[in-house]
This record gives sequence, structure tokens and C-alpha cells, in this order.
Amino acid sequence: MNLLSRYCLCPLLFCAAAFTQNATNTGFRSLHVDASKVTGTIRSFQGLNGPPSPLMAGLPSLVQQYKDLRVNQVRTHDVMGPTEIDSRFEQNNGELAWLIPDSAQRAGVVKAGNASIIFPNWSADPEKPESYNFAPTDKVLAAIRASGAEIYYRVGRSWGANIDPPADSDKFASVVKHIAMHYNQGWANGFHYDIRYWEFWNEPDGLFWSGTPEQFYSLYEKTVRALKSVDPTLKVGGDGKAFAYDDGPFREGLIDYCAAHKVPLDFYSWHTYADGSADPYDAVRLAKQIRGLLDSHGFPQAESILSEWNLTPDFTDAEKARLQGVDNAAFIGAVLSYFQDAPIDHAQFYRGDAAWMGLFDLQGQYFKTAYTFQAMGRMLDTPQRLSVEGTDTFGFAAIAGRSADGNTVQIIISNYAIPAGFKPNIMEMPPELVKASPPQPDFSKVKMLPPRTDIVYRDNAGYNLTIDNLPWSKKAFSVKRYRISKTQNLDLVEEKSGEGSFELSSPLAPDAVELIVLQRR
Repeated sequence: MNLLSRYCLCPLLFCAAAFTQNATNTGFRSLHVDASKVTGTIRSFQGLNGPPSPLMAGLPSLVQQYKDLRVNQVRTHDVMGPTEIDSRFEQNNGELAWLIPDSAQRAGVVKAGNASIIFPNWSADPEKPESYNFAPTDKVLAAIRASGAEIYYRVGRSWGANIDPPADSDKFASVVKHIAMHYNQGWANGFHYDIRYWEFWNEPDGLFWSGTPEQFYSLYEKTVRALKSVDPTLKVGGDGKAFAYDDGPFREGLIDYCAAHKVPLDFYSWHTYADGSADPYDAVRLAKQIRGLLDSHGFPQAESILSEWNLTPDFTDAEKARLQGVDNAAFIGAVLSYFQDAPIDHAQFYRGDAAWMGLFDLQGQYFKTAYTFQAMGRMLDTPQRLSVEGTDTFGFAAIAGRSADGNTVQIIISNYAIPAGFKPNIMEMPPELVKASPPQPDFSKVKMLPPRTDIVYRDNAGYNLTIDNLPWSKKAFSVKRYRISKTQNLDLVEEKSGEGSFELSSPLAPDAVELIVLQRR
């Protein structure tokens, strides 16, 4: 149930000949598209956390699935060993036990993770190729490349690993430099992957850093300068802030340090989960704030990257159905639509693979959330963006596009509503695991984005859609409609022919996503 009563699906309404309906349905949203007016280019926000290669025993390879979703970037975070420099995993770590409750599975992750880090012997010489253990990371990055996605390299550590600052910050920076040399310049029998984005750390304001902010700034400066010595065109930034709305040392502090010391900050990265609001527009509100912050603190050219987002960060079994279900699928559709007009340069959903919070099951089959990404990926086939009149910022969202040859017009409609009686989800570590975990920050002092109070749902039982000025004029065309709902998985629900103008009235109660494809015959 949503804040307003949901509507029952009624028969799909079509005109048999010209797909024209003069009558409109009350309670439906009026949407209008002028297919003759291109307003820009549809942007891809198909980035994911989690590699297509299995990070644990029993998980599937998802290279083909990532291709099908048109994944454009993969962030190398929480890969549990590969891509990391000095991570250490322990069986009795409380955070790791929380994430992976099964003791045998966790033991496998610990063993494989410790065997997969890149620089296993901290007393070794970072200038020598034999000091490095590249093979496990080579496999992970090769799979990302095979999927057609760009590698977004996160420098840091996975969940449940050690959180203390590196013992030698100069050596750490040197190792990162040689990693870039291996993957971009062929050093140590390496590759020429042209990895552009290098993100320093993850959530230092959360559970991934126990040092002082000053230690963090120093390590960032040394690391970014080491990377720039390899290639000054590399884009380096950070810090993957857990609580983007919360000001302080890992937001203004880092940005101001970089400005004062002339340290490069090519992008600022941040995270948001809607567990406190279930509002699909939270990311846009935060993006505007981050953009203003960068502009006013001396970094107007720095990119803003949302390197983690989802409906909730809760990876426990209690939230699996919600994370994999149609409410999250519709939430994702609305969020991806809103990104089109947000001051965000890249975004990576957490997460894409078949691990916790992923888009796929253990056999590589799609959850409903994956179907939304697939539908959004198909929109990239019609990249000439057309404006859509009639949407809102509360969950009724749409994107329309036209192909370069003018033979195809598509529109995707997402209808999401915050559940009735929604209460913020408080994710708390079980008390028995707290004792075996590193000291926890005082999250009660963290500033959270205030929930909106003006959300009112109206005319969201379906849509009355009009598309004017089709590029093929009055010639014949086909129409296919695909739907994601509680019972449908991007299923083809209707296929018709038409000519002339296009009007369609159809029920589409929340939560659901619909992709409509018009193609010249």
C-alpha cells in the first residue's frame, strides 16, 4: 500500500487502428511529448558497484548480463581482496560476520581475500615487479573490460577489512602509482586499460577509517600526486563520503585542504541511501548541494560522482525482498530518470552482482531491479532526448528519446510511491557482533537530509500519453509496450500497429515501470 490507495489494474485500452483515444481517464497523469524537439542527449547512469566476475565461491559470472544492462562503469569497491593494496580480513571481525553470517562462506572470503591483495608483503620494495600480486586483480578487471564497462578504480579497502591508516603513507602512494603503471602503461607485464577514474577511499566518515582527518588529507595528497606523476590527465578524487549532507572534515575539510595546498581534486564522490525517507529525489537534492559546495570552495570544474546509491543500505535477510522487489525497481526507475537533470557526472548503484544487495540471483537470473536497468539501457538506443511534460519529483517520472535516424521513439515511465506509514529503517549491528568490531562512530551526531514534507500523490493511477510530430509523419509504425510490475518482468504486454498520431491511455498503478517503443515500419 502507498500513501494514497492503489488502483486495481483494468484492461489495457487501445484504439485498434490509429492508436488514438479521444477520451482520457481521470486519475491518470497527462503526459505530452513533442517528438520534433530534441532538448539534449540521454545520459547513461548505468554504473554499478560489484564486478561481473564472482567474488565468492558459488556466485555466477555475469559478463553477458552486464552487457545486456549496458553497464557503463564498474566501481571496484567491496571486491573483498582483489584491487586492494593492504587489506586484511579476519574470521572473527564483527562487521564481516554481520555481512556474511555463514561461518564457512566467511572463511572462504577471508582466505581468498587475504591471498588476493596486490601488495602482500609490506617490507617489500614497491619498485620491483616481484613485490606485487597482480593476478587476482587482473582477472577482476579483465571481466569488467569484457562486459564493455569502464573501470572506476577505488583505492582503499572493503567492508570488514582493517581500517587503520597505512603504516607508511609514502610507500602506499608508491604502490598506487605502480598499480596505475601496471594497468595503464603495461608495467610488470601489464595492460593498457586507460583507467581514467581513481577514487581515493570509501566512507572515511563511516566504518572505513580510524585515523585523523589530517592523516587522511596527507595520504590523499601523496596518493594523488603519485598518480598524477604517472599521467597528469588521470582523474583523481574522493572520498566516497557516507553521509553526504553532513558537513565537516571529510567534506568541507578535505575540499578546503585541497584548495589551500593546491592538491588536485578532479571529482568529489559521495553516497546516499533513502532508508530515512524512501524518497527518490533525495539524490538530486544532495547533488545540488554538493555542486554548490564545490563551486563556492574553488573547484567549479570538479566532477560530482555519486559512487553508491540504493533504496536502503540494509544487506540483511530482512530487507532482501524489498531490495529485489518491484517497489525498488520503480524507485530505481524514478531515480535514474531524475539523474538526467541533476548536477551529477557519474553514478554507481550499490550493487550489481549476485552478492548482497545485488541485481541477480545465484544462477544469474534477473531480479526486478535488474529489469529496470535493462529498460534504462535500452533508452540509450534513442539518445536524442525529448522533453516530457506532466512528470513530478515525487515518483512519477519519465524519459523520452528519439534515434539518430528518426526511425524509433521511446518513452520510459516509472511510477513509484512511498509506502503508506513508512518509517525510517534503522540498521543496527547485533550486540554480540559489536564487541568484535572496530569502534563505531557516534552516528547520532550525523546530520541527515531532512525529509520533504510537500509530497502529495495525484493522478498517479495511470497515464494519458500523447506524442506529437512523430519523425515519420503519417507513415505506419509499430508499438510495443513492456512492463515491470508485481507480476511482470519487462514483459511484452501489447504489440500493435498504427499510423498518424499517437495517443494512449493506460493504467499504471505504483509501483511499476513501463517502456513504450514506437518504430517506423
